[in-house]
Amino acid sequence: MKKKFSTKALLLVSLAVFLVGLLIAFVVATNSGDTQLRRLSVMTDRGVAISLEVYKPKTATRDNPAPAVMLIPGGNASVEYMSDAGMELARRGIVAIGIEPYTIGRSDVEKDNDGLGSIDVTDYVSHLDFIDHENIGYIGWSMGASRVNAALYLPDPSGETTTDARGNVVPKQVIRDGVKGVMYVGAGGLLTDEYKINSALFEGQWDNLYRGDRREMNKNPQYTSVLGVDEFEFWKWYGDPAEGTGRIYYEGWTGHTIGLSSYSFVKAACDFFTTTFKLNNDLPILYLWKEFGTALAFVSIIVAMICVVLLLVDTEFFKKDLVAKERVMVEANPKHWALWLGLILPAVFGAATAAWAVPTGQGILNTWVTADQIHGTNIQNVNGLVFWLCCLQLFGLVLWAVINLITKTDKRALKEQITLPGTRKCAMFFKAILLSFVSLMAIYFVVTFGEQLFSISPRFWKVQINSLTPLRMEKFLLYFPLYLVPFLIANYLHSTSYYLKDKPVLSTVLFWLANGLPPMFFLIYAYGQIALFHTTPITSLGMSRANGSLVDAAIMMIPVGVLAGTLFRKTKNFYVPAVFNAMFFTWMAVATDLMFIGR
Repeated sequence: MKKKFSTKALLLVSLAVFLVGLLIAFVVATNSGDTQLRRLSVMTDRGVAISLEVYKPKTATRDNPAPAVMLIPGGNASVEYMSDAGMELARRGIVAIGIEPYTIGRSDVEKDNDGLGSIDVTDYVSHLDFIDHENIGYIGWSMGASRVNAALYLPDPSGETTTDARGNVVPKQVIRDGVKGVMYVGAGGLLTDEYKINSALFEGQWDNLYRGDRREMNKNPQYTSVLGVDEFEFWKWYGDPAEGTGRIYYEGWTGHTIGLSSYSFVKAACDFFTTTFKLNNDLPILYLWKEFGTALAFVSIIVAMICVVLLLVDTEFFKKDLVAKERVMVEANPKHWALWLGLILPAVFGAATAAWAVPTGQGILNTWVTADQIHGTNIQNVNGLVFWLCCLQLFGLVLWAVINLITKTDKRALKEQITLPGTRKCAMFFKAILLSFVSLMAIYFVVTFGEQLFSISPRFWKVQINSLTPLRMEKFLLYFPLYLVPFLIANYLHSTSYYLKDKPVLSTVLFWLANGLPPMFFLIYAYGQIALFHTTPITSLGMSRANGSLVDAAIMMIPVGVLAGTLFRKTKNFYVPAVFNAMFFTWMAVATDLMFIGR
């Protein structure tokens, strides 16, 4: 009874901390009430909905319109990735509008649309009467740079043509009226003097897409030629920003994936747009308190999720078929070399193959789609990650077989552990799925309640457990078995290799390491090369996808490992944590990620 009460108490505390974390984030994000924060779903003129996050200072009214900046993420990023710069720009009198591009998160899946919503949102903004339409700006991160360009440039109304870099005759382009500044982050470049708007580029010193020795970026002709200099200084304006000829490079001690939450980027965004719009920038940067609140909420909701799962397992309904009563348990190999070999070799294999497996998995599974390119396995990041997981577990299975053969592990115990517990085997699988679904729905309810209350999301993996639209529910049913297979293999391997009867904490740590070391080793390899040699192995889109996938995996393998170890100890049934973790990963992935839509 004491243990059950303890779990209930921890659940209540974690829920309270979750709300406190969101409250802190809300107070900071809204500047103690001086900024209005809204999550909107806007129906565009073409009849498709796009998800926005709007930070509107209360000073922005019909009688006193304010400048506006549209913040466009790239790759698989949801609108929440742009929230830090958005809240700080709003504190400085700018309406900040974060865009969730089509095919990502809550926005509709829209085929054949240039800019994935940037053009439609620009048209929407043009009708808002509290915005100064002569002072518009854009921020584009990563692939968001090309989405910005889709909205930024228009064909020259005179019909004049020019020649592109490939020698093709194309219509000359002009900048959309009212745009005064554009800032690219991690991709793109400065505009030439031909275009009379201010432009900026922010590059992190750890940005994994920069090609070449990053120590020499300020001397690289690719970057210096647009300024007409041999060497430039970061954080120094070139040209005259008051005349729309300002050009500036920013740099910060940050990388591609986390750059948008870095102090240096947020500071650069505030400097660039307050200079461009001639606004006061004499304010402290407070967004880190918002991130503290969302981090607090994130950790507490993970704890709450684990508590909910454990409490449900304790109910008679689930315990009857999910908890194995009498069973021979295979404990961790007493030979230390076998234990460490089983942990380290798969991690090395996973790190070495990730850059190949992620883009290869995308290439293979991207072909399993229907003619309209909307139905099928067309979520690129998920394709890459699930393929990598399958490769990793196949290697782990071979290694596990060799180690157990050499150390002569009890084969009868291994066989007994893989058999389904109890006499009602179909009921066991049904209840494992039901347990997982009910647990995630409970957390989804809490997260949704918190968001409705505070308009803040706790960055649950990429953003939160998003709602599953009918199309994304279809994806969930499609990808769930693809995730279930590697998780079943992994949980069997780990439960027969790292279970310690009398050392629950160490046992849980080993489960976590077995899950978490492979993605962490890849990140150490990738960013270690940047640190030591100032160049990166991640220069292609596929490698960038590998980096993004494994950052996500490294974070989420913490609760996955804890649940795998704790649930197995509680149920003596490795199927239950495998089903839950597969459902957990599937929901996170298909609810947020970019859907590949062919032309």
